[in-house]
Amino acid sequence: MPTISKGDYILVTGASGFIASHTALAFLNAGYRVRGSVRSEAKGEYLAKLFADKGESGFDYVLVDDITKDGVFDEAVKGVDAVAHLASPFYILDVKDPQDLIQPAIKGTTGLLKSIQKNNPNLKRVVVTSSSLAIYCMESKPPTYHFGLSLGLRSRPSYTEKDWNEDAVPHVEKMGLGSVGFHSYSASKVLAEKAFWKFIEDEKPSWDGVTVNPPLVIGPIIHECESPLKVNTSVAMFYVFAAGMKKEEDLPAPYHGWVNVSDVALAHVRALESPEAAGERFITANGFVFGQDYCDVLHKRFPDLPNVPVGQPDTHEERNKQVPTFDGSKAAKVLGIKYTPFEETVVDMGNSLRERFTF
Repeated sequence: MPTISKGDYILVTGASGFIASHTALAFLNAGYRVRGSVRSEAKGEYLAKLFADKGESGFDYVLVDDITKDGVFDEAVKGVDAVAHLASPFYILDVKDPQDLIQPAIKGTTGLLKSIQKNNPNLKRVVVTSSSLAIYCMESKPPTYHFGLSLGLRSRPSYTEKDWNEDAVPHVEKMGLGSVGFHSYSASKVLAEKAFWKFIEDEKPSWDGVTVNPPLVIGPIIHECESPLKVNTSVAMFYVFAAGMKKEEDLPAPYHGWVNVSDVALAHVRALESPEAAGERFITANGFVFGQDYCDVLHKRFPDLPNVPVGQPDTHEERNKQVPTFDGSKAAKVLGIKYTPFEETVVDMGNSLRERFTF
């Protein structure tokens, strides 16, 4: 299947989001033209100003106000050479109805693909942002460990691109409106990704597909965000520590797989460039992070910040032995991703937040 070449025109859906804005920037920096889909003219103008130094023909935008509407991507897909699909809701708190996450995720994906087949069936490739939560089985393949650092690990699951989350969808089907938000969001990613692969299997389009499956994505923010209360979910998990909103008893805090947002953005570029990427899933993961790890870097690199809990410093290695692993080596090998170190990621993220918000 053909891959993209410098100067090609790439549609980035949901371009005003945290990951998507970095992805649009990565394509522009790599020599591509970018069209971003946004929900409002104000969001589009923000990005146009942000990317103004990329040249007059570098970035433009199209309005897509509701990704669940039939045909809403019809105009957006016309004339582009490939698509990076990132538009999908992401939140796990206050989920009143799992379908509020599931339906936009599925319809946004299948609606986009239908628009491509109708209006631009000869484009080259589509890369979809899925998630490690489409892979991670919290209940049927759990880690067995103790929080006490001296007690050691009894079982440590490892996940690769061959794995699928087998827990989230049954949970939502059983619990309905009583579903846990974590499972609701996970189910949305499972069902949307499976809908993507099924569309390709059933319709047999001339283009091929790739998915990028990151865990928690952190790093500096470049998208529009006028208040720390509106910062994206993943960065907010760091902000509460930096802003002194957590206490000693909150540590070590729940763990999450993590990756730098710039690495995920680059993975989308390489997923459209690499012939070997066709039909593949790629976990982009760089280990696990605890709230304790954020605090360690904050005390070291931002010593002026007040009220950052101390916890048990420098215990990452011991704790890391007790959590699952996501194997990000395939993305490193095939896509050439060199993962950004954690401390560098946290410092860049902290600086970007301090530039915008007082804390």
